[in-house]
Amino acid sequence: MIPRRNSLLRTLLASIALPGALMIMLGCLVVYNLFKEEYDELLDIGLTAKAHLLLDVFEARSGPDNPPIDMATLSLLAFEKDSLNPEERTVFWLLDATGTVLGTSPLAQSLETLETAKPGLSTQGGYRVAVVPSATGIGLTIVVAEPMDERNEAILDVMSAVIVGFLLLGMLFYMAAYFAVRRSTGILAALSDNIAQKDAHDLSPIDRRNSFAEIEPAIDTLDTLMARLDSALGAERAFATNAAHELRTPVAISLAHAQRLKSMLSDPALSASATEIEAGLKRLVRLIERLLQMSRAQSGLGLNATVTDINPVIHLLLKDLRRRAASDDRLVITEPSGAWYSRVDPDALGIILNNLFDNAFKHASGEGLVVVDASQPGRLTVTNDCAPLTPAEIKEIKRRFVRKAPLSEGYGLGLSIVQELCDQSGCTFDVISPQKGKDRGFSVTLTFPTHTKPD
Repeated sequence: MIPRRNSLLRTLLASIALPGALMIMLGCLVVYNLFKEEYDELLDIGLTAKAHLLLDVFEARSGPDNPPIDMATLSLLAFEKDSLNPEERTVFWLLDATGTVLGTSPLAQSLETLETAKPGLSTQGGYRVAVVPSATGIGLTIVVAEPMDERNEAILDVMSAVIVGFLLLGMLFYMAAYFAVRRSTGILAALSDNIAQKDAHDLSPIDRRNSFAEIEPAIDTLDTLMARLDSALGAERAFATNAAHELRTPVAISLAHAQRLKSMLSDPALSASATEIEAGLKRLVRLIERLLQMSRAQSGLGLNATVTDINPVIHLLLKDLRRRAASDDRLVITEPSGAWYSRVDPDALGIILNNLFDNAFKHASGEGLVVVDASQPGRLTVTNDCAPLTPAEIKEIKRRFVRKAPLSEGYGLGLSIVQELCDQSGCTFDVISPQKGKDRGFSVTLTFPTHTKPD
């Protein structure tokens, strides 16, 4: 079972989710306590002021010569809450020194459920009650009660708005975090793409535009590593190239001496030995040639070519192939026609086709023909007769130093060089065995990237 990979976005949002929720809860609690305390204090001051106002009115009208007070009118003038529902209006009771009710507001109920003996503010039976005794000594006491429903409703409305505000702020914060992380991961993805483009032919420093200051040290380390790798690869290529060049001259001299010695020998046994030496030196010459081709391929020969007509190069290579196989009646060539504009380096194209031609003749067997078909624009096919290859063998022969037959004269470099140069040039290199419609044979199709004629 593949373990689930960690997500930067999920990790970041999860790491701020719990603290964010706790902060919202703490903020709501603080706002609730502060608002409730201040709001209750403000309403209590208003409630107490109403009680004192009513008490002053009753004290001023307490004489026998004063007409009776209209409680309904007084209630409406004192509280101005005629627009409220009856259960939300403030009510009052006027008591004498013995606690007997002298008068009430129209909506006031019985005082049996309220405790009025102690002056001050209290919450009883769903009311906020203010008990204010007279300070003039006439024994009057006013009890004013305000329903808690309206007060609680106001606190609930405010807290609902606060909670909604916190939630909207949290959602905005999470959205900002989400898009910030997405943008950051996009930058990192661009950095990853830039690193992925690096290969043995391009180990230049990484583009710093797609990075952050926090990962600059890692990029510096990676640049240093690539610089060291580039130096090591350059030294390896230089050694292979120089060694192959240095070997060509002594091997050529040795081959000339062996051929001269062979021509001078009359003893059949000695002549056979000289022939073996000559054959060995010729194989060494071919190996040196392959090593030079491999070195050029590894140096990026097929990269950054300009768009040109490659048909003249193909015509030249086919003409040379005819000259080399002049006495071989197995060769059939179909010439290309028109112009093929492609971004393939001519030297790379020469190495590719010569290796395919050599491979076809080297491994041809049976009575079948070696066919080079360049009649289709942008495509060249080389076929030869041989025992069929398995899919595993087809995959293996493209690797370096892999040969179909261990005792063959090849070195396992030709097709690997072709594959390397095709990858650099953008060509496709397809191998089919057996040939279509047959039970034998080997077919290689080389498809070139086509372009329009350059201006």
